[in-house]
Amino acid sequence: MKRLGNILRKDIILGIKDVYILLEIGFSIVVMALLLFVVPKNIDRETPVVVFDSTGMLNNMMKNMDKQAGREPAQVFVNSRDEVVAGMKKNKAAVGLIIRMNSDSISHVELLTQPYTTKAMVETIKLQLTDFLSMAHPPHGLYPPDVYRSVKVTALQEDHRAEIPFNKKLLPVIIMFMVGMMGLFAMVSLIGQERSDETIRAYKVTPSRLWQFLLSKHLLLLATGLITFSIFYLPIMGFNGYFLSLLIIIPTIILGSGIGVLLGTFFDNPMTGVGWVLLFMVVFSLPAVSFFAPVFSPGWMKLIPSYYTLFGLDAAMFPDHNIHVFWSETGILSAIAVVLVTLSGWVFTKRLRKEV
Repeated sequence: MKRLGNILRKDIILGIKDVYILLEIGFSIVVMALLLFVVPKNIDRETPVVVFDSTGMLNNMMKNMDKQAGREPAQVFVNSRDEVVAGMKKNKAAVGLIIRMNSDSISHVELLTQPYTTKAMVETIKLQLTDFLSMAHPPHGLYPPDVYRSVKVTALQEDHRAEIPFNKKLLPVIIMFMVGMMGLFAMVSLIGQERSDETIRAYKVTPSRLWQFLLSKHLLLLATGLITFSIFYLPIMGFNGYFLSLLIIIPTIILGSGIGVLLGTFFDNPMTGVGWVLLFMVVFSLPAVSFFAPVFSPGWMKLIPSYYTLFGLDAAMFPDHNIHVFWSETGILSAIAVVLVTLSGWVFTKRLRKEV
């Protein structure tokens, strides 16, 4: 333990001397401040709609909903098709909706979109409108009355998650990159630097063992990661979910540093491994797509470890009866981290023993 302590002390001094630790902490403070004071808490992503409803069906329904909710009526209704077009010209993000009743008492809906609206978006809006209007005005919609009587809605989730502010929603992704993946490029840099300076060769003739050399660096990155994690987390989230989130981020840091050891083993200096580090960072960024758009979550995405980090952090930070997700993601990440650390240590030791 004394030898390990001496090695760790040396790594801390070198980390401060090379300003790595100071840069990591300083950059974390800057990003945290941006999240708190620059990034908006709420981003309105709803598409404005201008509606001409000659049937009064949708207008009356919206008025009743607004009245029950105790809010002011939405100012989206106009009195003619020309006013719909004028509203769309005024607001280039708006779409137009015109509702009429045909002579056969079937609702007729005309959807007006902007020239740049994608075909997929148009089809999505058409599908939503068809279902909405058919449910809103039976039996004059698309489906016969028996359909509405046979439909049963069951809530599979016991609770409803409140709207999450945008700056908080970004936090799991930022923590995953800035903290969880820190060990990936840091370990490549640390090992590569010592290989280029040939200090590892000198270390091989000391009484200490190579596993102590690696463990010291793992502990350094873990300690630095916990500091930066707290800098990000506490000012924004407080202690809500703090300790559960730690259980997710610790194996993520270890996992990243294990990959860093593997990469650092095969490169003589840090710069030669930059391309591989960037490639891994790109791959680890892909699950962020599923995180923000869960509808896109193909099976192969779950082969990327950062997938479990993101959804584990989400379950820890914003709980809504999803604790089972947290524990499953923690277990998977921990298993991967143990395998990678063991494998990387074995490869590192084997390769260094072959070097003269």
